[in-house]
Amino acid sequence: MLIYDTEKRGQRPIYEYLYECIRNDIVSGVLKSGEKLPSRRQMSMDNGIAEITVSNAYAQLQTEGYLESREKRGYFVASDICGLIIPAGGTVSLDGIVSSGGIVKEDKDGSSAKTCGKECPEDEESGACIVTDLANGSLPEETFPFDTWSKLCRRILSEKRSECIKAPGVKGLEVLRKAIAEYLGRARGFSPDPERIIVGPGTEYLNNVLLNLIGGSACIAVEDPGYRNIGRLYENSGRKCLHVPVDENGLVTDGLSGSNVRLIHVSPSHHFPLGVVMTAPRRASLMAWAERENAWIVEDDYDSEFRFEGRPVPPISAAGSGRVVYMNTFSRTLSPSVRIAYMILPEDLYRIFERKFSFHSGSVPTLEQLTLASFISGGYYERHLSRMRNFYRKRKRKIFEIVTSGELSGFFDIEGDGSGMTFILRAKTGFNGKKFINTLKKEGVLLNSLEEYCYNTSDFFQNRYIVNFGSVDEEQFEKAADKMCSALKG
Repeated sequence: MLIYDTEKRGQRPIYEYLYECIRNDIVSGVLKSGEKLPSRRQMSMDNGIAEITVSNAYAQLQTEGYLESREKRGYFVASDICGLIIPAGGTVSLDGIVSSGGIVKEDKDGSSAKTCGKECPEDEESGACIVTDLANGSLPEETFPFDTWSKLCRRILSEKRSECIKAPGVKGLEVLRKAIAEYLGRARGFSPDPERIIVGPGTEYLNNVLLNLIGGSACIAVEDPGYRNIGRLYENSGRKCLHVPVDENGLVTDGLSGSNVRLIHVSPSHHFPLGVVMTAPRRASLMAWAERENAWIVEDDYDSEFRFEGRPVPPISAAGSGRVVYMNTFSRTLSPSVRIAYMILPEDLYRIFERKFSFHSGSVPTLEQLTLASFISGGYYERHLSRMRNFYRKRKRKIFEIVTSGELSGFFDIEGDGSGMTFILRAKTGFNGKKFINTLKKEGVLLNSLEEYCYNTSDFFQNRYIVNFGSVDEEQFEKAADKMCSALKG
């Protein structure tokens, strides 16, 4: 582990300071000739800095001959660096900063770390080197608006100090709730009352609040297949959980009547993982059932912002039903580390919320809420979404081209239109799916089968695989495609 105190960099950019620290440790002999440096990702995590910052520092060191980049192995101190080493006891001037003692090299448990020799993270269970992660819904670093976010944060710390140190209310700051309401009016076609918007640190938290609001032991329904953590959350609450099938038209509503379901969690605008849109007749049937049975619909609109073709699909909430809880998160559009989500409660549930939660404190830090409010109200959020849609539209097209025009087309077809950051590869012929996934894992490619998201499996879901392409560029996917072909031919 290499750790440098970036607080000592003065006015220099972080990448320049990191470059100087590493160069100084190479020249002074702290880092030995031929010694392997941490991967860019590991170095960024250890020092709490952006990966692009590490990339820039490493690139400069490589250009100047201090580092060597070895394919699929990572970065090493140059093998012919010995002539630059300063004798023991010598000093190196680095704008008054001496790096010896400013570096810590150890594994997390103090022992030497096992490494695969490749510049990539390791899977926690197997220790296998992960070259391409098609199973994770993470976002690439370059998509986060660091400059704008930091500018707004600094301005708030300067101009709104008194607000920053106040505890937020349980519903969230009014300025953020108003910004969200206005954004939904522009982007999603309905303008909710800001008073009934509840801000929380993630949809899991908000779903737990909902369970408290509906009370009792009524049955909860979720989509099958569907997002696994939602089903687990409901089941862990001790409730009976009904898994309702989804087909090409969305949630199948036929079996809901008489089921004693009090709350159903759906993603009508873009279902995960099938990618289908719930049709208008199914939506009407679902709303009629909720009115008739006095039940609640949780509309999870998590991925609606990333529809790349055609008009955005309107949410059920735009129909004005009093039985729908609208829910969304900024973790998908900004970063998973931005733990801010929100739900819009119907009037009846809002009155229960006020009675049960009025004495609670807010759960999202004030500074983060103020920054996000400024980001939305200043128009930055919608411009960010526009850039991201263009970014992922281009990526999706290139990845689809790799599938349809390359060797992979002999094994798979694409299902879904690619809205959102996932699509499905459907195998043209049957094969041992578990063996296929395990072989890929050994080769450093992580991929999930559709069956993993199913409660009731059927032949329809076999040999279908979910590709998350949000954090994977075309070059990485092409290498993964080659490994898929090799695994199937082998």
